[in-house]
Order: sequence, then structure tokens, then C-alpha cells
Amino acid sequence: MSGKKVLIVDDDATLLEMLQGGLEMMGYAVDIAVSGDEMAKKIEKSLPDVVLMDVNLPGTDGIILCRNLKSSPDTKDIPVIMLTAFNDQRTYHDSMLFGATEFIAKPFEMEEILKKIEQCIAKARVKKESKAR
Repeated sequence: MSGKKVLIVDDDATLLEMLQGGLEMMGYAVDIAVSGDEMAKKIEKSLPDVVLMDVNLPGTDGIILCRNLKSSPDTKDIPVIMLTAFNDQRTYHDSMLFGATEFIAKPFEMEEILKKIEQCIAKARVKKESKAR
């Protein structure tokens, strides 16, 4: 199932359940984490094709976690979609500055999530293929 593995990082159980169920119905393999530490453990076991991550997480916030992912040679090419209730310019700017691929404000529609995931997977695939040449 290459190109279809999504890691969701959020501490909201209801949102995790909704996203996991919706993505699995669309054929994605979904893994979940509720903190940065748990995210790191999941990524260490198996690299996802896309990370959906909340900005506001317990411990280290999602923007810093995104920066950490992008600074590692092993994870720098994984697209990160930031999810946040903080729909302001500063949060958007900081997310993009530290390596987010996309930014989605809550509340959102599932169709928007699916569209962004597909776009991220397609861009990552093109990038990987061009590096291989």
C-alpha cells in the first residue's frame, strides 16, 4: 500500500476517530499518535507518506515537531499538513516557515483533507522520482 500511509498526530480523541475512519474508508493505512514522543516512536517504526498534525499538542507543539521532522535527513521529505484551530497569519506563517507542506484550519471538511493528502502524495512522488534520475 505504498503512498497511502497517513500518520495523524492530535490529542483530540473525537477528531482522531473521525479522521481515521474517514481515511480508512478511502483506502488509507492510518496510524495515530497523541503527542510528539508517540509520533517519533511511530515514525521510527515505519515512515508515513503524509503526516497530519495539530499545532496545539501536549508537550512540544506541532510547529516545532514539524521543524524537527524537516531537519532530519530520514524524515525531511515527508509532507506535513498542519491542522489547527488557530486560523491566524502568524500560525500559518510559522507553520510554513518550519516546513509544513499544507495548512488547514479547523473546522474543515473531509474532502479538503483528502484533496490535500492526495496533492502531497503526488508532489512527494514527483520529487522522489526526480531525485532518482
